[in-house]
Amino acid sequence: MSRIDFEPLGRRVACGDEATVFEAARDSGVPLASFCGGKGTCGKCKIRIISGEASPLSEREKGKLSSEEIEQGYRLACLTKAGADIKVEIPQESLVVSPQLQLAGKEKGVRIDPVVKAYEVAPSPPTLEGARSDEKALRDYLADEHGLIDLDIDISVQRQLPGILRESGWQSQIGVRGREIVMIANPGVSALGLAVDLGTTKIATYLADLATGRVLAARGMINSQIAYGEDVISRIYSAMENGEEPVRQAAIRDLDRMIDELCSEAGCSRENIVEAAVAGNTAMHHLFLGLPVKQLALAPYVPAVSGAIDVKARDLGISIAPGAYIYLLPNIAGFVGADHVAMLLATGIFATDKTVLGMDIGTNTEITLACGGELRSCSCASGPAFEGAHIKDGMRAAAGAIERIEIKDSSIKYKTINNEPPVGLCGSGVLDAIAELRKAEIIDERGRLREGGKEYILVPAEESGSVKDITLTEKDISEVLLAKAAIYAGMNILLSEAGIDWDAIDEVIIAGAFGNYMDLANALEIGLLPEIALERFSQVGNAAGMGARLCLISREQRALASETANRVKYYELANHPNYGRLFAQAIGFPAH
Repeated sequence: MSRIDFEPLGRRVACGDEATVFEAARDSGVPLASFCGGKGTCGKCKIRIISGEASPLSEREKGKLSSEEIEQGYRLACLTKAGADIKVEIPQESLVVSPQLQLAGKEKGVRIDPVVKAYEVAPSPPTLEGARSDEKALRDYLADEHGLIDLDIDISVQRQLPGILRESGWQSQIGVRGREIVMIANPGVSALGLAVDLGTTKIATYLADLATGRVLAARGMINSQIAYGEDVISRIYSAMENGEEPVRQAAIRDLDRMIDELCSEAGCSRENIVEAAVAGNTAMHHLFLGLPVKQLALAPYVPAVSGAIDVKARDLGISIAPGAYIYLLPNIAGFVGADHVAMLLATGIFATDKTVLGMDIGTNTEITLACGGELRSCSCASGPAFEGAHIKDGMRAAAGAIERIEIKDSSIKYKTINNEPPVGLCGSGVLDAIAELRKAEIIDERGRLREGGKEYILVPAEESGSVKDITLTEKDISEVLLAKAAIYAGMNILLSEAGIDWDAIDEVIIAGAFGNYMDLANALEIGLLPEIALERFSQVGNAAGMGARLCLISREQRALASETANRVKYYELANHPNYGRLFAQAIGFPAH
């Protein structure tokens, strides 16, 4: 057993003899970046050995690190073991820092009708002449005053009932969910709900008053499961290899921390939260519930369950009101999940009489076409390029990430998040850089640099916060071309199945953080989006979070979620006869 000191964090952790530095960091909560989950393929977990002896430099590291980095003592944490006590530096670009999160979404009004109803109760206290049990007294009151009979009472409520009734002078409040009493509290306590957008990279949470629907507090953070793989497939394989419970617990701990922060801001207790609604992609949904995920990675890529699920929060290890339930929205397919259903609800695509295309661009881009009262959907394996992965100097949308680039007269102007010194490119910055290089005719239609070389310097070392050149390589451009080709093929297959062309599209709705921040004109420039009028595009932000909030406060929206998921006709692109041809057509940029 050795010790590792992580600077500049000032953290010291224990490391087993066979564990890598990355594994020691992950198991101790040290925020070390990795897109591949420690497989040695992404090259993002760079560290610098300050002192002490580490395992010899591997051939795989030599292929990922420059000669200058090797000379300066840089290593990849996932391929390095500590032979003895060592001190390492985590450079800024390798730290997982607070991201630029998208919490807001396009608001949609619905009738407030939560699944949990609050009732004020005042049962008569027992006497020697009428020594009823507390439960009997409550049941009699509910029958006489509210017409509620034969309700089940959660065991946690049974345990709290005698104490709360006596402490409150027999004036209390209960929460009824369907035919079950799930909460008892002092009178005047608001019944609260929690909506969760459980994303692969980020988690967004909203604390709301169930009686009014008003959001009292909102929080967002990086999903700590990224230590087990940045994208869905990596995380599934990590769960298969290491077990699903460590991956599940990472998200549970995040949620627990966020609940504390939400309650602190709203000035309430977590026991006031009597209901939660969760939307996530199918893999996140399964990992959250502890369901097996192996079948998601194997053809024909089916989920273990697809319908909506209600489960006690305590059964998942989530501490809110002891009798509270968590509702999980339904999935559509193995790679079109409940988050997409939530987006369809929030945007109204499920009920539109127009021809509308809705999409959330990311590692896995989900697309739905509403046309003629029918819903058609597909999932595009677009890769993580727009999340900053598989890009040499890519990173998440965090402080120091270049989010905007403009090239004029060979002069490069850029904007970073929080105006920090640049350390890398986030998704919108990658998109801008490629579009600007294309407009300046620095790259050709195949993404190659016209004047030779393999990379283009966007920020020289002396200007960057990482003290090295920030570049865009031909390989980076190729990653984006592959991503946009997959999306192009998916969109066009849905249109062809509906028997329409782009002229028939009334609106294209783009959801999600990347979709909200990207420059639409630049997306058109590289062919990521169809060449239709800009006014036909709408950027709606975190629609999945909004959909989860709707299902939190409305029983009708939950019914519509299940109805919508069942209506969608899903197309598996890998089996579609036209996919290969359409994909090949889209490799390259539109001609000028």
